[in-house]
Amino acid sequence: MLRFNYVYWARHDYRHWYQFGWVPVTVYAMNLPGFLAGRSLLTPLTIYAGQTSDYKELALNIANFPKFLQLAFPTAVLDHYELLKRGLMVLTCLILLAGFWYLRRLDLTPQRFLVVATWSFWTCTMFLPSMHDRYSYFVMVMLALVALLDRRMIGVALVSIGISTVLYLRYLLNADAAVDLWPLAIIQIINYCGFTAGTFLHPQPEYLHSFRSITTD
Repeated sequence: MLRFNYVYWARHDYRHWYQFGWVPVTVYAMNLPGFLAGRSLLTPLTIYAGQTSDYKELALNIANFPKFLQLAFPTAVLDHYELLKRGLMVLTCLILLAGFWYLRRLDLTPQRFLVVATWSFWTCTMFLPSMHDRYSYFVMVMLALVALLDRRMIGVALVSIGISTVLYLRYLLNADAAVDLWPLAIIQIINYCGFTAGTFLHPQPEYLHSFRSITTD
């Protein structure tokens, strides 16, 4: 919510701010079963902070930058978890702010908004601490949509969805098969960088122009 508020502020477009009011409505509506089961109304706001304190791991079952650090430097990560946790949160915010600041000079068309939304969510799952495979589910859905509209992103989407599917199936099926997350994390980081380059360096191919008419009809 705050990420997209910043985008609208940066673009000086205040016409649709009221639509952000649907964000908390949707979040609480989706969590209604949990509230009925006795969860606190503050749980949607506090669950992530609690997770970073409970697990004490930079990353769980996910291929991202913190997982790369965790596997490459296990002793250092264990000894300096709190410092690294806060550092990764700051790093995530700085990347988002830099990206949105750069986008101030570009026309925020409907198709570009979809791509930027995907990039912002992926940035969070790529760099925030204590992420796990289910956090990336929405990113994979968004990548699939972007790939349908932008041929350049088909490879990025297929690789990312494939990695995410393998990791989640291992958890879902309680499989004992060993999966080396270190090379998968490197591949996913490279994939993310490729998507970032496509988002900012060449953000609007000509064959995306038809998407404007689809979203405005």
